[in-house]
Amino acid sequence: MATAKKKARRRIGGGVGIVDCIVKTISRDKGASIEELVAVLTKTFPDRNPDSMQATCSVQAWKNATSKGRDEKRGLVYFRRRK
Repeated sequence: MATAKKKARRRIGGGVGIVDCIVKTISRDKGASIEELVAVLTKTFPDRNPDSMQATCSVQAWKNATSKGRDEKRGLVYFRRRK
């Protein structure tokens, strides 16, 4: 019962969350590196700590990516490819 109230309270706020923004960014055709994810998140959520967002990006990009590749300029790039 308590979890249902918590979920309902979260939906009232609306908007896009950090994890949702990470998934949308790595779902692009060119994917995204951790640095690119942090840049997007700092523009979207200027009130949050960039160091904390980088830690979140590291975990969530790895968890939500379907593939990853190395780029000479960008480093490790995460992709979420649709099936």
